[in-house]
Amino acid sequence: MGVEKRQILLADDSLTILKVVSNILEQQGYQVITATDGVEAASKAFAENPDLILLDVMMPKMNGYQVCRLLKNVPKTANIPIVILTSKDQPREKFWGYQTGANKYVTKGSDLSPLLAAVDELLSEKREPFTSEAGQELVIADAEFDILARSNDLLDAKLFEATVLNEIGKLAANLRTFAETASAIFELLGKLVTFAAGVIAFSHGEEGRMLVKVNPGVNKEYLREYRRYLEAEIKENHPESIPPAGYTWEILDRGKTGVIPEQSGGNFDPKRVLTFFLFSKGKVVGLLSVTATSKHKFTRVDRETLQLFVTYGTVVLENAWLYETVRKLSIMDGLTKVFNRRYIEERLQEEICLSARRRTPLALLILDVDHFKKVNDKYGHQAGDIVLKYLMETSQKTVRSTDLLGRYGGEEFLAILPDTAKSGALTVAERVRTVVQSTPIPTCAGRISITISLGLATVPDPNIWSGEDLIKAADLALYRAKNSGRNCVCVYDVDIDGKINEH
Repeated sequence: MGVEKRQILLADDSLTILKVVSNILEQQGYQVITATDGVEAASKAFAENPDLILLDVMMPKMNGYQVCRLLKNVPKTANIPIVILTSKDQPREKFWGYQTGANKYVTKGSDLSPLLAAVDELLSEKREPFTSEAGQELVIADAEFDILARSNDLLDAKLFEATVLNEIGKLAANLRTFAETASAIFELLGKLVTFAAGVIAFSHGEEGRMLVKVNPGVNKEYLREYRRYLEAEIKENHPESIPPAGYTWEILDRGKTGVIPEQSGGNFDPKRVLTFFLFSKGKVVGLLSVTATSKHKFTRVDRETLQLFVTYGTVVLENAWLYETVRKLSIMDGLTKVFNRRYIEERLQEEICLSARRRTPLALLILDVDHFKKVNDKYGHQAGDIVLKYLMETSQKTVRSTDLLGRYGGEEFLAILPDTAKSGALTVAERVRTVVQSTPIPTCAGRISITISLGLATVPDPNIWSGEDLIKAADLALYRAKNSGRNCVCVYDVDIDGKINEH
C-alpha cells in the first residue's frame, strides 16, 4: 500500500502560475488542488480540508488576505498552515499578511526554492487535528453568496473591534484620575452593553479600590451583596491580588447618580453576573464585572464586548493608576499623607467659588497642636512626627469622605468641609478635639497625650470674599482659642476678631 500524499490547495488567478507551481509540487510528491479566485479557494478549503494552503494576494472576488482571515477564524480550517504568495516585497504587505493570520509570506519569482522550503517546513510541523465541539461550525456552505456574506461579517467584527480599541485608546490620550478613567470606561461600555451595575477592582502594592457604577433600579442592599460576591470571587480564585487592607468601595459619579435607595428595585442574582479578571505581566491586578438588568440577559456578543474592554482597558487603567500615584506625590504632604499647602489652598479657592455659585455653605477649620514645641523638646522630633501623623489619621476617620485635609505648615492643618454650615462644622470640630484629647498616642518614646485648638470660619459671610480671607478668619478664631486656654474651638466673629479686609 502506498503512502498517502499530502494535499496542498493552490489559489492563483494566473493559469500559468497554477500550472508551473502545480507541476513542481507534484514532482515533490504532493497532491495539488487548484482555485482561480478567492471564493473558490475558501469553498475548496472547507470541503477538502487540505494539509497546506498557498494563496495569491491579488485574486478576483476575494483577495488572499480576506481568504486567509476567513479561514483562520473558522474552527475547522484555523489550524491549516497558510502561505501568502505575492509579487509585492514590501514591509507593509508582509505586516498585513501576518496580521491576517498567515504562517509564511513568500515573494513570487523564478526561483521556487523559498516556496518549497516554506512548504517543507510547515508540513513538517505537527498540526492539531480539528475536533468538533458543541457550538463550533463544521463547514460553511460553498455558495458564493454564503462565503462572501461570512467574509463581510468577519470584516464587520474586526472593524467593530478596531473601533472599540480606538475609543478605549482615546481614554488613554487624556490623562485623568483613576476614578475619572473608570467612569469613562463604564460610559463607553454602557453604549454597547446593557447592565444594572458594574465594578472595576484594581490593586497595586498596599492599596486596592473597587469603583462602582450604579444605574437606575439598584439599591444599597443590592450593592452590598454584589460587593460580598466579588470579594468572595477574588478570595477563591486570586487571593494573592488582595491588598493588605482590602478594597475601598467607592460609588462613581455621585453627583449624577443621586441618592441610592436602601431598598426597592431588583434583587442581586449571582447567576446574572459577568466577571473577567484583569491581568498585567502575568499577574492579576483586578477585575471588570457587570450585572444584568431584570429585563436583559447577557449574550455571547456581550461577553465578547466585555472581553475587549478587559484586553485593551487594563493598560488604560494601569496608566491612570500610575498617573494618579505620581500626581499624589506632587500634591501630598510626605509625612502626614494629606494634601500639601499649595494644593489645599488651590482647592479651597475652588470650593469658595463653587459655594458661591451653588449658594451652599462652606466651612474651614484650622487645627493646631497645643504646645507642640514642648513635645519635640521632651520626646524628640521622631515622636513629634508620629503625633502629627496620628492627628491626621484621627481627623480623616472623623470627617466625611468628601471633606479635604491639608497641612498648612508645621503643626497647623486645614480641614475644608463643603456643604457644611456653622453648626455642623462646630460638631465636627468638637468631635475631633474630643477624640484627640481622650486618646494617648503610642510613639517610639512611649504614649503621649496631646490636645488641639481649632479655629472655625464659614461662608457665606459679608467679610469673607476669597480663600485667603477664609483662612485669615479661621486663623483669627484659632488665635482666640489659644488665648482662651487652648484645647477648645472658637468660631470667627467679626465683632470680636475684627474685619478681615476692608471692601
